[in-house]
Amino acid sequence: MRLKLIASFSIAITCSLAAPRPVILTTDCGADMDDQWALAHLALSSEFDVRAVVTTHTGKFPVFPAPAAEGTAKVAREVLAHMPLRSRPVVIPGSSVPLSSRSPLLNEGVKRILSESRGFNREHRLTVLVIGAGTDTASALLIDKSLADRIEIVAMGFDRWPQGGDGFNILNDPIAWQVILDSNVPVTVGDGTVTKRDLGMTSEHAHSILDSAGDPGRYLAGLLDQFLATQRDLVVQITGDPGRWPVWDEVTVAYLKGLTKSEDHPRPKLRPDLSFEHGEQGNIQWITAIDGDRLWTDLASQLKR
Repeated sequence: MRLKLIASFSIAITCSLAAPRPVILTTDCGADMDDQWALAHLALSSEFDVRAVVTTHTGKFPVFPAPAAEGTAKVAREVLAHMPLRSRPVVIPGSSVPLSSRSPLLNEGVKRILSESRGFNREHRLTVLVIGAGTDTASALLIDKSLADRIEIVAMGFDRWPQGGDGFNILNDPIAWQVILDSNVPVTVGDGTVTKRDLGMTSEHAHSILDSAGDPGRYLAGLLDQFLATQRDLVVQITGDPGRWPVWDEVTVAYLKGLTKSEDHPRPKLRPDLSFEHGEQGNIQWITAIDGDRLWTDLASQLKR
């Protein structure tokens, strides 16, 4: 096991003329409030070139009426409309259902992942953020095996290391994550235990850091207010505190901005019960800590900029 402190991207970008990092976001935006914050943060940050936002389903949890990916896309577009952006990333509905086998589900989102990946290679990869079900990313990998040599995956999912487990993102398409872990695509994961510890947020804190950014900041803080008010039982069940909720998916943005610590581990396989079967093949990078204070300061500064 090798402890690794990820170097700060934001500092590197500021001090050089490096091109923005190309990114595709796959998201179940609207299932929680965390996807909305992550989407806004990503789109506002000049160090990233968001090539597309691919929306997906919520699996066993029918948050949206069918087709689910269309409902998710509507929420994503609403978030982007509230942000002070010169241009908005294209939002493309992906799959509205999980994989039922290792046969891919071709759709416009999958096509976009494949088309954007062309021109990348092992030395210069397209980053795919997976903050919802992994259906579309897995389908792309099943359609084109060489895709694993052109992309890297940064995901929020699983309960903890080394057990695995999951109550939402992975649960919503376990086959997709079996496909991802069985491939040789580089994978970085921020799990539920670390994000709950480091990315907890209260309404008071959210408004204290975001309200000064004007309407866009108040909009994002209001999403947390609404979630805490309408999902009180879930919030208490998960955190034990009715006034505090983790902004889980922001771990992926924190990683890209160099605000995480991580460990390298041998890559596990995923059992049907979502636990890990550990072996010695391959590698996975597991996030162990997030600098939440710097992450929230950065979000506020991006909104003000």
